[in-house]
Amino acid sequence: MQSVRGGVLRMLGAAVFFTGMALCVGLAHRLEPGLSTFVSSSWRAVVNLVALVLLARGDRKLLWGDGRWELWARGFAGAGALMSYFAALPLVGVGEAAFLNQTSALWVALLAPFLLGERTRPLVWAAISGSMVGVALLAHPREVAAVAEGMSSDTLGRGLGLGSGLFAAAAYLAIRRAATSNPAITVVFYFTLLSTILAVSLALITGAHWPTDPAVIAALAGAGLCATIAQILMTDAYRLAPAALMSATSAAGPLLTALAGWFFFTELPDAEGQVGMGILVVTAVVLPLISR
Repeated sequence: MQSVRGGVLRMLGAAVFFTGMALCVGLAHRLEPGLSTFVSSSWRAVVNLVALVLLARGDRKLLWGDGRWELWARGFAGAGALMSYFAALPLVGVGEAAFLNQTSALWVALLAPFLLGERTRPLVWAAISGSMVGVALLAHPREVAAVAEGMSSDTLGRGLGLGSGLFAAAAYLAIRRAATSNPAITVVFYFTLLSTILAVSLALITGAHWPTDPAVIAALAGAGLCATIAQILMTDAYRLAPAALMSATSAAGPLLTALAGWFFFTELPDAEGQVGMGILVVTAVVLPLISR
């Protein structure tokens, strides 16, 4: 019971720092509207990587761990989720991309019994289902009918969004396995290393502009530092508690991001969004905290 409670609290803490990361990235894009998402993700990944090396005090054995295949799977799947999510954003919008990415919780719940030997209990299914509804109301995905109108960008965008959810689920399942014999810093290092290589390569290939404004750079550096703490807390959460439960709890991220946008940027959710936020309070916070 204490282990599960500790995992839930760590995941909620990770949601707080992921929200901080989102605020920093949002601020950077507000300060420089033409900023490429490849560049912002590159900054986040590079700062994250440097922070991990400093935390490990250059200990290569700590960073590389036991080298088991789950570490590489976490790295590749996490990088794939990050890039496919960013690619979906301009095609279907933030709301629908966030909703499609959240389908990772369904994949984790379905696959955990087979890959981890963890049965997904009815309370967890209730939390996952409620979280999906809450995110849908909060994010306002567009109607599927738009595909019927021949909008190929929507078709591609939805495919990328669903792909990000599947990649994310694979990453979360790999975290659960890899964290049994490796500390959180090691697991996060593999993801950050591969994300850095992929994001920087895409930024260079696309010829994206790199910011020179100190305020933009500071915001992106803040995003990287928040991401470092969030990733470590999230990884530790998956070590302590069942994967499906942690995946449901991660829906607290969109809730906190919406609250932060409301507070800092006066982005007030409409009535449906507020209902979604209320549902997320129950399904992503209350239900996980009372689960055994």
